[in-house]
Formats: sequence, C-alpha cells, structure tokens
Amino acid sequence: MANYIIAKEGELPEILEKNIWNRPIEGLFITSALTLLAANLFDLSSISMMGSAGFLLIFAAVNGANVRLHEKTASRRWIAVFGVVICSCALGALIWQRATTSPGELWVLGVMMGLAFAIEAVYRGATGRALRCLIEREKENEPESPGSS
Repeated sequence: MANYIIAKEGELPEILEKNIWNRPIEGLFITSALTLLAANLFDLSSISMMGSAGFLLIFAAVNGANVRLHEKTASRRWIAVFGVVICSCALGALIWQRATTSPGELWVLGVMMGLAFAIEAVYRGATGRALRCLIEREKENEPESPGSS
C-alpha cells in the first residue's frame, strides 16, 4: 500500500499505481521480485551493510530536512543538526570498518548507490515526474486567506 501512495505522489513509477483486483498489489509484486533478486545475488553481510548505510543516509536526510524546516515543525534546529552529524559519523565509521575488514563490500555499496541515483535521474528525465517540495504541497492545500485575491 505504501508503494501505491508514494507512486500517486509522483515519487515512484506510475506502474506502481496500478490496481489488480481493486487492490494496489502490482507494486508489491515488483518490490518482492526485486527483493528476492537482491537476496539471491548478494551475501547477507553485504545486504546488512547496504541496509545500515541506507538507514543512516535516510535518517541524515530526514534530519537535514528538519534543519531546513525547523520553524514549520516547531523543533529545535540544533537537535536536527546533531542528528545529521551523528548519522554522518556513524556512516563514516561503517565505511571505515568495512574498508579495513572487507573492502570488496564497499564496491557493492558504491555500485548500489550509484545505480539508485542513476535510475532516479533517468526516471525523472524520462517521465518528467518531479518531486514536489513539502512547502509547495502545503501551499496547494492551504485555503486562501480572506485578503488574498
């Protein structure tokens, strides 16, 4: 269901919006197939490292977004900055540890990250679908104020 909602927002390919039997399960099948493919192509330690690195990157990005939007989220900016720094340090430590124990896994991480960004760039260029900024979405959903016309 999450794939369907995210695809409806224009952040995933339109194919994931399709419904089968009035349910958004096509995206689930595609995601499951890709997950099975990755699980069978890579060893468990590589998958674990990619998952950890992905989590740290996403959490750093979320904190980075909160740094920018701290007034809208009514949060303390320094805590979000601290989150970005800590996540970046943890990612650096993960990369350092893997570089010293199993440097071959870093190639897997680099290739997967490069592939993710390349696929995203090609997808955005080919479809013209753009990520809409949270602020733009809020402006679209706000009712007009009485004095504006």
